Amino acid sequence: MAAVGAIRVRRPAGRRYEDGGVFMGGSETFGVRTGELGALGSDYRRSANTVRGQAQLIAEQVFGEGGGAGRNYALQGIAVHQGLQRISAWLARWSDATTATADALGAAVVAYAETDQQRAAETNTR
Repeated sequence: MAAVGAIRVRRPAGRRYEDGGVFMGGSETFGVRTGELGALGSDYRRSANTVRGQAQLIAEQVFGEGGGAGRNYALQGIAVHQGLQRISAWLARWSDATTATADALGAAVVAYAETDQQRAAETNTR
């Protein structure tokens, strides 16, 4: 997978980095591997769908409603049911956030590809 959106950055020679390395001059190339970025977005989307499915399974639990916890444990059953509903809601929000992250990664792949194509076209016309 080729690096897309690569840029060159000039840094002063002799600068020390946090990892202990020393940059000796010249330039460094940074790039984005859009294929890997897209795969990451797909992984996030699969994860979001799995979490959403589990949230739905939990939300469908009826334990604690209608005396399911036992005649003498109605209040505890209701508390368990409310706890399951809160867990389901939290997982649904987690899934939504993960889906939004996947969408952002997908949009970044498109933006990098379009920018790369535009820059290549500009380079070829000079």
